[in-house]
Amino acid sequence: MIASAHLTVRASEEATFLLGMFPGLIDVRSLLLAGMLIAILGVLDDITVAQASVVEQLAAANPAWRPEHLAWRAMLVGRDHIASMANTLVLVYAGAALPLLLLLTNRDLPFAYTVSYELIAEEIVRIVVTSIGLVAAVPVTTVLAARVMGRRQPRAQAAPYE
Repeated sequence: MIASAHLTVRASEEATFLLGMFPGLIDVRSLLLAGMLIAILGVLDDITVAQASVVEQLAAANPAWRPEHLAWRAMLVGRDHIASMANTLVLVYAGAALPLLLLLTNRDLPFAYTVSYELIAEEIVRIVVTSIGLVAAVPVTTVLAARVMGRRQPRAQAAPYE
């Protein structure tokens, strides 16, 4: 995605500062990729734990359900997880880039031209990459958790409402 968007990653002050401080020692494109990976790991941790927990609770509530039933029901919740997390990512990135967004809204430039600014394009690539990870993680986590939970006895848990 970084290469296909033709990002040089030199539009930010931080990248320019690093390049000046450590000439030839820092690959800022790799640094951008590493930053995306760290960001997506945090999001993936959240969504995969939540999704596995949904499967576990469905298995406990419906011990007769086979793994495919668990996976189907959990994916209904997973769709909402994906939408919620994707919206969260967009809002986080927009919040972090708010001063830049305000500067760009005061111009009479076409939308396509505005999003071609590297600072904006970089944020769009971040959102797309992390969203792709979310969309892939939910079904994979759900299917794996359903296979595991569908074949084992549920954990003994206190039931406060029984």
